[in-house]
Amino acid sequence: MGDEKTKADIRDLAAEAGSLTESAYRNIRADIIAGRLPPGTKLQIDDLKSRYGLSASPLREGLARLISQGFVSAESQRGFRVAAMSAEDLADITLARQVVEPAALKRAIERGDDAWEGAILAAYHRLDRYVARKEGQTLENFTEFSDLHKGFHVALIAACGSPRLLDEQSRLYDQAERYRQGMMQNFMVIGHGVLMREHKQLMDMVLARDADAACASLQHHLGHTYEFCYGEDAAANARQTAPP
Repeated sequence: MGDEKTKADIRDLAAEAGSLTESAYRNIRADIIAGRLPPGTKLQIDDLKSRYGLSASPLREGLARLISQGFVSAESQRGFRVAAMSAEDLADITLARQVVEPAALKRAIERGDDAWEGAILAAYHRLDRYVARKEGQTLENFTEFSDLHKGFHVALIAACGSPRLLDEQSRLYDQAERYRQGMMQNFMVIGHGVLMREHKQLMDMVLARDADAACASLQHHLGHTYEFCYGEDAAANARQTAPP
């Protein structure tokens, strides 16, 4: 009986430690993606302990996960920093997404059933309703929009049958999210129709099972963030997005 209780206690402690690490990881990642921890910010453990109410061990483990995902960089003898942002970095993220997501989408179109189609329609409806409500407003809660937008893109490829493709899509999406914030603020002000038009066209192609057209449309769609941030019209986009 004593051995069983000891094993149960160990399992409980391990579960608690894992939960704390997950909390550290999710909270820091959310603050990085939302821009509350800007690129280059030094991530000192004592500051993070105060910020999140967690001890050093789960914070370090959470930071290690974020390093592996490209959100945090480790500097020898100098600790941790929020990873830098650059045109080269976004170009690489975009290239990877343009390889991974159309491949996953093609498989999903081949394999998807009625339930998959229904999930796409539901995800689009939730995103469309949210954007319509926020039309003409500045986007104060980026996380809420981000969750709905990501939910739509995940729904498109959910039937691909490859957990690794789904994991990679999620990781790359999150890495691009830091760059996407200013772009989405701009589109919210411009209006509902501009933001949702391509999403509706893409959904219609997918539901029609037109894999070639849908994959080509998705590749084009995924290039918008780079073009907005670093393309020919980037300076004008920045002026439109800046507060008055």
